[in-house]
Amino acid sequence: MPVGFLIGLGAGLASALLFYSAARGTPLLGTLLVLLTPLPSLLAGLGWGWLPAAAGAVAGAVVMVFLASAPFAVGYFLALGLPVALAAYLAYLSRPEPQNPAVREWYPAGRLMAVMSLYAGALPILVLPLIGGSYEILHNPLREFLRRLPANTSGDVRMQPLTDQQIEALSEFLIAALPGAFAAYWLAIFTLNLYLAGRIARASGRLGRDWPDLPALAYPPGFPLLAALAMIASFAPGIIGVLGVSFTGALLFAYLIAGLALVHFIARSRAPWILWFVYAALILFGPTAFVLMLAGLLEPVLKLRQRVGSSPSST
Repeated sequence: MPVGFLIGLGAGLASALLFYSAARGTPLLGTLLVLLTPLPSLLAGLGWGWLPAAAGAVAGAVVMVFLASAPFAVGYFLALGLPVALAAYLAYLSRPEPQNPAVREWYPAGRLMAVMSLYAGALPILVLPLIGGSYEILHNPLREFLRRLPANTSGDVRMQPLTDQQIEALSEFLIAALPGAFAAYWLAIFTLNLYLAGRIARASGRLGRDWPDLPALAYPPGFPLLAALAMIASFAPGIIGVLGVSFTGALLFAYLIAGLALVHFIARSRAPWILWFVYAALILFGPTAFVLMLAGLLEPVLKLRQRVGSSPSST
């Protein structure tokens, strides 16, 4: 068996075990583990190709069948196996440049991120059969959690007990927002690990393509229309509304990434200190994320990159 496939199998098993440990461990441990769960498989995919990554995805799913259950294995494959293989496949798509056939033109990073954002939007719908076909099934556990929450706080942050009406309203809101939050959370983790895997593969000499100009990240022309349609659909009842909320969360986070890319572009052309300011504001002042989303959405219309000029360097 080729070395690449062995590495892919090992990486898939490592990601599967991290996924299992994150799901079965304590909340704190699970949160820490899930942050890097996709990294081994993405390293295999970017370093050795999408076929080893796909083999690792299948191997990890098979292991999950024996460690946990078939639904758990399907959840792993949908959340980590399939998207890793897809990202690795897209990362290595290329074609000869029309003016210079000896030079390869690689699949744009913006289009890759667009595809992964759409996958993130679809994921909360794909996993619905695994949780009973509806997020409404989470209502009772969530109500019980909210009912006990004030008793679990202490000191200066002690909460007043919530009334039944408050618990009902809050649980309704959280259930409605859950698909979008899930999609955005998944996309955040996957994007972080995709970047880290690319950096590691590049540093080790295993990255078989040119490093993309990430500050110049641009989505396909019709992407804002998809975001608008998702927002409109989020007000619809039933599964259409769930679908709309899910894609709204994913696409808005995608435009947060686009806004950060724009900030990096401006910083390298004008003033590097802007990066420190924006990231500090993003951590300390939540509405900064909304401003970045808006900047990402409006950049194709306002042509902000053209206004600030370009620079030959990349980050």
